[in-house]
Amino acid sequence: MSEKGLASLAQSVRDHDGTGQHPLWAAMGGVLGIVETVVPGFVFIAIYALYSDAWVAIAVSVGVSALFTLYRIIRRQSVTSALVGFAGVALSAAFAIWSNRPEDNFALGLMTNLVYAVVFATSLLFRRPLVGVIVNLLRSDDKQWYLNRHHFRVYVGVTLMWVALFTLRLAVEYPLYLSGNVGALAVAKLVLGLPLYAPVLALSWLIVRSLYREKTEQNPQKIS
Repeated sequence: MSEKGLASLAQSVRDHDGTGQHPLWAAMGGVLGIVETVVPGFVFIAIYALYSDAWVAIAVSVGVSALFTLYRIIRRQSVTSALVGFAGVALSAAFAIWSNRPEDNFALGLMTNLVYAVVFATSLLFRRPLVGVIVNLLRSDDKQWYLNRHHFRVYVGVTLMWVALFTLRLAVEYPLYLSGNVGALAVAKLVLGLPLYAPVLALSWLIVRSLYREKTEQNPQKIS
């Protein structure tokens, strides 16, 4: 969800979208998108708590994700986010089946967070904080935004927030993965998922949007 959320942030830091829907709400996929993100995890935890069988929990969570995708198809709604979510759930289950280790159902998520953490952190080493790159690239703004010390520092701070998010997930979940504690790992993934992502996205949006308010105040002739 990170890349989608950042793209939405970049495209809407000045105004709400044409549908009148708040950009942060749109970035999380609205009510259905949030439900699609959270429910499979809840189902996994519930099934595992009831039956203590990780394989049954994995199978049911995959089935729930498939139902959400089917629901969107039947209602002729956009299925992109649902398909991406289902692909992630299905691929995670495939990893677990292939290795015959239930904890590998969470391996894909761990790898994804590791990649994000490395990419975001590396962008800071090259003095091109990734949030600044994404925002200015998608908005086609100042090509030399990083020369503005104030904006550069703001983008460094926001990028660091995302590095901290991915690093926290890894710090909590990886030891549980190594110990094979499937139940605790499922709970950690759920708690550190949307409940952590949403406030970080919201704070990022507010901070970056403040920069654009400063720019329009300083350059009123650029207001469209």
